Amino acid sequence: AANMNPVIFGDKPEQNTKVQWLQEKNMRIFYGDSDNDITAARDCGIRGIRILRAANSTYKPLPQAGAFGEEVIVNSEY
Repeated sequence: AANMNPVIFGDKPEQNTKVQWLQEKNMRIFYGDSDNDITAARDCGIRGIRILRAANSTYKPLPQAGAFGEEVIVNSEY
């Protein structure tokens, strides 16, 4: 577990805090299951890839994969 990267959480009202982190790290590709993940990537001008959220997730509503025209990893909800 020592070599795992941290998970980024936490939006402030009217601010997607992932944007600053993506810019600071000079990311070129970012993946995630939330709409905020995809919009953060777009705001930074980088490639956002959608991972499907597990159907049994308690975090509702489930986002609409592909709603922003992003790439979607099929069968990634398992």
